[in-house]
Amino acid sequence: MSDLCPVSTVAHSDSREVEGRAGESVTLTCKYDAKNGRLSACWNRGDVPLRGGCNNQIISTDGQTVTRVSSRYQLLGRLDEGDVSMTILNLTETDAGRYGCRVDIPGWFNDEKHHFDLTVDSGETLFK
Repeated sequence: MSDLCPVSTVAHSDSREVEGRAGESVTLTCKYDAKNGRLSACWNRGDVPLRGGCNNQIISTDGQTVTRVSSRYQLLGRLDEGDVSMTILNLTETDAGRYGCRVDIPGWFNDEKHHFDLTVDSGETLFK
């Protein structure tokens, strides 16, 4: 499966499992083909709603400016190349769960939606 989310004429949704370790960072990959210009995108905690936007938004971009609820959420990729991958810094066990990325593609029912199920290892090692 390619990490590139091509601009298409039908809605697209997929899901991936991602593992992270407490205290470290993890990146959830979401990209689109930017040959037709920059697009808006948002990241959601939980499932991305069927209709536009993100209902539990944690970070978003209009293609140039980034808005976030916490500095722990970052869009470190090249927005001008369609890379809206989200990095979560300093993971904690409470970060575990479902995340969704929505890329707003012009037209009816064209948005790209990608879901990630994040598990976070506590980082504790048990010795016997």
